[in-house]
Amino acid sequence: MRKNLVLFVAFSIWFGCAAFQKQAQSATTPDSNAPKTAVGKAASVAAPQKLMVPPMAYDDSSITAIWSKPSDYSNVASYNVYQNGSLAGNTKNLFFNITGLEPNSPYSLIVKAVDASGKESGPSNKVIQSTAPAMKVFNVTAYGAVGDGKTLNTAAIQKAIDECTSGGKVLIPSGTFVSGALFLKSNMTLQIDGTLRGSDDANDYPLTSKRFPYYISGNNYMGLINAYTTNYGSITNVRICGSGNVCGGSWAGGNAIDTVLGINERNASGGNDSARADMITVKGVDGLYLGGLTLINSPMHVIFISYSKDITVNGLTVTTYDIHNADGIDLATSDSAYIFNSSFDTGDDCINFNAGVGADGVKENYPDNNIRVFNCITKRGHGGVVFGSFTAAWIQNVLVEDCNFDGTDIGLRFKTNQSNGGGARNVICRDIIIKNIAKDAAIFFDSAYAHTPSKYTSAGPGQFKDITVKNITCTNLKKYGIYVSGLEGTPHTNLSLSNISIDGAASGGAYIKYCTNSTFDTISTTNSPPAWTIDANSTSGLTFKNCSPSPKYVTSE
Repeated sequence: MRKNLVLFVAFSIWFGCAAFQKQAQSATTPDSNAPKTAVGKAASVAAPQKLMVPPMAYDDSSITAIWSKPSDYSNVASYNVYQNGSLAGNTKNLFFNITGLEPNSPYSLIVKAVDASGKESGPSNKVIQSTAPAMKVFNVTAYGAVGDGKTLNTAAIQKAIDECTSGGKVLIPSGTFVSGALFLKSNMTLQIDGTLRGSDDANDYPLTSKRFPYYISGNNYMGLINAYTTNYGSITNVRICGSGNVCGGSWAGGNAIDTVLGINERNASGGNDSARADMITVKGVDGLYLGGLTLINSPMHVIFISYSKDITVNGLTVTTYDIHNADGIDLATSDSAYIFNSSFDTGDDCINFNAGVGADGVKENYPDNNIRVFNCITKRGHGGVVFGSFTAAWIQNVLVEDCNFDGTDIGLRFKTNQSNGGGARNVICRDIIIKNIAKDAAIFFDSAYAHTPSKYTSAGPGQFKDITVKNITCTNLKKYGIYVSGLEGTPHTNLSLSNISIDGAASGGAYIKYCTNSTFDTISTTNSPPAWTIDANSTSGLTFKNCSPSPKYVTSE
C-alpha cells in the first residue's frame, strides 16, 4: 500500500514548480468560462488591495503575484490579472503565477475584481517587478552525481552548491539522486526536477541541528536539505523549487509509522525519538522561497522553519500520512510568511505555528508574526491550521482564508496549556470549508494540551484572545462544531465567531467553558444535538445574536 501511495504521489498532477508553471501558463490564457469584462459600465465592485510579489517569488522567467480581497468582497466572483496593460488571465484564487517571461525585464501588474456579470472593479495598486537576470546553471551531473537511485551523491551535489555563483541555480535533473545532508548558502536556487532521495543511513546526517528553540533543543540530525545558521540573517535569498520530488528515504513497512531513516536515527541516538531529522531544515534565513515540489517520506517534520523572515511557500504537495510527528510545515519564531496554493496530507499537524515555550520562551520574546495562509487544502493530519502548543512569545497577526480542511482530526486548532505562557492573538480565520473531521471539533480552542515535557520552566497559562472566525461551513464532524475550553483564571476572551453553519456534529454544535467577553453571531446548528453546551459558572460577557437554535446554558457541578 505504501508503494502504491508513493507511485500515486510521484505521478500526481500537482508537481513542483513545473506543475505550478503549467497551471500559470494555462491561467495566462483567459478561460472561456471566466467572467467577461463589462465595457463602458460604472464599476460597482470594490478593488482588490495590497497587490504584491511575495518574498523571492520570482526568477529569470516567472513572477508570482498575490493580493488581498476588497474590504467588501460579497459580490466578487473572480479576479482579472493584467500584465503590462493586457489581460494575463482570470482566477478565483488570491494568487497568480506568470511564466514565460524574459530575464532581467520589468513587468507591470495590476488586478481587478470581477462580479458574476463580468463587471470589473477599479484597479488595485500597481506593482512593477523585474525578473531575475538569467541564472547560471550548475547541473549536479557535471560534478559526478549519478541519478541511478543507488549511488550516494552527497559530495558531488554539495560541490555543485559550493561552486554555485551568486544568483545561480543548482539543478538536480531527471533521475533519482540519493544523498545525505546538503547545506545551502545565500543567493542561490536549488531546483529539483527529478527526485532527490535521502539516504537511509543515519551516518549521512550530522547530529548537530538545534532547530528550535535554541534554549531547549537537544541535538537533532540535520535534514536532507538545510539552510541553517545560528547567526540569524547571515543566510539570505534562498530558493528551493522544481518540478520533481523530495523523498526522505524508504518507508519502513509493516506496522511501523516511520521511515527507515527515522528508525535508524532513533536507534543511533540511543533510542531518542526526538533526535530524528526534519526533511527540510531552515534556521536564521532572511528571504526564502519554497515552490512546487512534492515531498514524501520525511523522517520527522517535513519542513521546519525557525528564526527566519520573509518566507514564501507556493505550490507544495506534502504527503507524509501517517508518519509519526510528520507535520507538513512548522513555522516557528519567524516573521512575515505567505503560505498558499499548497496541499498537505500528513501524519501530524498540517500547517503549524510555534512561538517558544515556557519561561525561557517568554524571556526570549520572539513571536510568530505576520503570517498569511490562503488557498490551501489539508487532508489527514491532526489539525488543518494549528496555533501552538508552543505559544510563549505569542502567535500573532495571522490571516487564514479560503482554505479547505477535509478529513483532518481537527480543523482550526488552537492549543496551549497551563505552563506554556503567551498564546495567540490578533488572528482572523475566514471563508473556510471544514468537513469530515475525524476525531474532534471543527473549530477548537483548548488550554489543556498535555504534551509539554516537564523540563520546561512554567510561564503560566496560555490564552487565546482577540480572534475572529467567520464565514465557516462545517459538516460531518466526529465531535463538536465549536469547542472553547480555557482555564480557570485565564479564560479565552474577545473571541468573535460569526456566520458559521454546523451540520452533523456528533457531540453537539458548540461547547463553551472558561470563555469571556465573546460574541457568537449567526451560528446555525443542524443534526447536532445538543446545539449548545455553555457552562454558566465559568463564562461571562457572552453575546449571542441570530443563533439557531437559541443558546442554552448549563450549570456545572
